[in-house]
Amino acid sequence: MTSTIAAGDIAGMINRFGVGKRASIAVTHNGTGFFAVTPQAPYDAELSTADQAAQLLAKADARLAEIGSGKDKLIFVAIILADMADYSAVNEVWDGWVADIAPPARACFEARLASPALKIEMIMVCAAG
Repeated sequence: MTSTIAAGDIAGMINRFGVGKRASIAVTHNGTGFFAVTPQAPYDAELSTADQAAQLLAKADARLAEIGSGKDKLIFVAIILADMADYSAVNEVWDGWVADIAPPARACFEARLASPALKIEMIMVCAAG
């Protein structure tokens, strides 16, 4: 037996948080949350990448709570660095943040980010209430 869901029913299962003109801050669907997170804006180019990572993870904690989740419910995280030379420093911050949980799957790569002052960004997928 096959079940079908009407398009309107699917749209009703999507929750958007912080809806703006260009994007939502986070989206949940069918128990899964999706969002990208950056350090505190305006981005401070004087901060190290590790310091920006600490800011970002504090924002991630708040965003996870907002969508009914927590870092212990993270499924996957993509870490995007402006410079892979900062990989070890970011790992130190990351390792401290996930020390009390079973860590999610993770990927890390280098890419040019939207602002020269922005040194790190993360994409997170989690189980969400």
